[in-house]
Amino acid sequence: MSNPEVITWQGNLLVQSDHGLLIKSRHKLLGIHVFGPDSDYTTLAISGLEYLTKSIKIQSFKVDQNLDHMTIQACAYSIDEDSEWHIKCIENQAAVQISKLDFDIDFDQGYPIDPNFIEQIENAWMDEMLAVSQGAFVSEQAYRTAASSRLNLTSQTYGETKIWPPREMVGDVVPEIGGPLAKEGTIETWTKLSAGGAPSEFSLRAPILDGISTVFVQLSSGPKGVFLLADDEESQPRIGQTVTFAVRRLYAQEGLIRYGLKALIA
Repeated sequence: MSNPEVITWQGNLLVQSDHGLLIKSRHKLLGIHVFGPDSDYTTLAISGLEYLTKSIKIQSFKVDQNLDHMTIQACAYSIDEDSEWHIKCIENQAAVQISKLDFDIDFDQGYPIDPNFIEQIENAWMDEMLAVSQGAFVSEQAYRTAASSRLNLTSQTYGETKIWPPREMVGDVVPEIGGPLAKEGTIETWTKLSAGGAPSEFSLRAPILDGISTVFVQLSSGPKGVFLLADDEESQPRIGQTVTFAVRRLYAQEGLIRYGLKALIA
């Protein structure tokens, strides 16, 4: 494929062939694709999986050791070291290949990003990994227990009502497990937290990002929820706008990156 079509998907760029796809961050620094402020190999891999499995039914994947296996499984993708499909991280650039066989496909398209911004945000993430939480503490066990509902919008049902986030009880009844909700909705309200007013989990990065934006969304499947806006979303949200969702980094705690869905303006 000499001139592959470059597709914009969930804030990333990708090309697809008969053998799989190559997905990259849209951000470039000195000619090399680099991760955005809340992305990494794991978020790129999940984005690529969501695109690929729209058209191809794949049972399982062999997964690179640089990826967060729990997060991928929480998004309802099975991991099998004997699978013919392999998720491979490309060294020294923000790129992931998902394929049955290695294939010769690449592209240069991307958009420059401020090197000072990238350096500051990378340093902030490293400091956050080592910091002691000064705010709401979420244990690793609690984080992992809620991973499927947070990352895959796995819902519950109570009669004809869909419930999200999940609850242990509705009155004296335990709701039934439902399927994943559609990852789209409409903004009902939004707010931007100033750098000084952001929760402690985001206090190191909020000044670099010029604040943190959140949106209150009416999901197309029924429930409502509050979501962070993706850190590299360039458009200001407006009431009534349609949003979709992608897995991104949320924050770090206890040396563990916590992932979740963030809103992208459609």
